[in-house]
Amino acid sequence: MVSDSPDATLIGTALEKLLNDSDLNKVIACLQETPEEKEQQPSLRLLHLRFNEDIPDIDALAEHLSSASMDYVLSRRRRDAFYLELSKAKNSSLRAVPKMMRAVKEAFIEFRAAYPERASEVGEVLAYCVALHHLGAAQLVSKMSLKTSHNMPVHGLDGIHAKFDGGVLTVFFLESKVTSTATSGGRDYAKSLAGFGSNKKQYLREYALIGDVGNLDVLEGEEREQLLEFLDPYSSKDLPKRERSIGVICYSENKLFSNTIPVDEGDPRKHERHFANLYAADRNRHQKNLTNQLEKHGITTAKCAVYLVAVPDVGALREGFYKALGVEPAESDGKVFVEDDDEMELEDE
Repeated sequence: MVSDSPDATLIGTALEKLLNDSDLNKVIACLQETPEEKEQQPSLRLLHLRFNEDIPDIDALAEHLSSASMDYVLSRRRRDAFYLELSKAKNSSLRAVPKMMRAVKEAFIEFRAAYPERASEVGEVLAYCVALHHLGAAQLVSKMSLKTSHNMPVHGLDGIHAKFDGGVLTVFFLESKVTSTATSGGRDYAKSLAGFGSNKKQYLREYALIGDVGNLDVLEGEEREQLLEFLDPYSSKDLPKRERSIGVICYSENKLFSNTIPVDEGDPRKHERHFANLYAADRNRHQKNLTNQLEKHGITTAKCAVYLVAVPDVGALREGFYKALGVEPAESDGKVFVEDDDEMELEDE
């Protein structure tokens, strides 16, 4: 039986059990914001690939996302089962590791085979990492495992995370975009958000997935019941909860990454700082584009936060991601997903 008033400690502890660690900052840097920029709506964070001296280290990001996909793809219950099998292995045997890696690889292979026109999976893993590192929000349901199920639709949110702070539960709805430009990414994000916001059936279905097939099944007793009560859209209780849309847009920043400075015997970090300065100078343009796109669809910008992730070539990132997973390359790997007013299509980089 759920108590009438939420136990903050109980709910906080429950979400802490579902929260994975993240060291995304090792491969992705985030620009510092001024106090004025922090007040702008929608909230915009500029992220970019870290450099290995003068070289943007796209391979390091691909490796990082490949490793993170282990936690992203597998449900918490399956991960716990693999972990238990490893812990019981005699003489520190690692025989269970290939089975775990195979399960992850097969999920991506199945998804790519079923939906070759979609190029979003690397973006979904990136969004997952952003939610962990920048929001400190736990994953409530593994969407990739659902998308590879024949009984589940491919459409819907790319992730659902949550954080309990100050007595308020914040539910984060994740939308990821992998695009050729920041402008098209902002447009696609706004259109997806508008579509989700106008679809009450899909909204309720996302909440139903949390309770039916989400990661909460590893929680027990009052922890699970109180968290489910918070997440019940039909609950009659006046529980403090807010919902926020998180857009993670990974795009090809060809122009700025091509603006380089000479290599010399000075501080090797100056190359990354040079790029960061150029990127920061573009902030107002990105902010204006996002604001215009969201307002065009009548979206409340105060309820949105966008993480813009600049890489030299999103096609190369996708290829590197699959290579790191040990998955054979496909023709669509070097292409990116673009959207126009009428239809979606793959575009050569």
